[in-house]
Amino acid sequence: MKLSSNVGAAHDAVSGFADVDLDGGGRQVSLGSSTIGSIHDGATVANTLLSSLSELVAGVKGQAGNVTSLATEIEQRDSRDAGSWSGKP
Repeated sequence: MKLSSNVGAAHDAVSGFADVDLDGGGRQVSLGSSTIGSIHDGATVANTLLSSLSELVAGVKGQAGNVTSLATEIEQRDSRDAGSWSGKP
């Protein structure tokens, strides 16, 4: 990953995360009258994994937004610093 105080570069780096979506809308696995224990265990694992994956996707999207905010702040600071070197406020 390239670090940059350029807001455009930061946005480009994380823009793909905004499009991440879980297919199926978070549908849970449900079983009818199966009596096979391993099938029930598999459904439990799948539902737990789906929930954890949904939390991960939400967290990644939140952090992606922070990247562009941080780049904006750094870009402003860099601009102020550049002005101080050239004698401009």
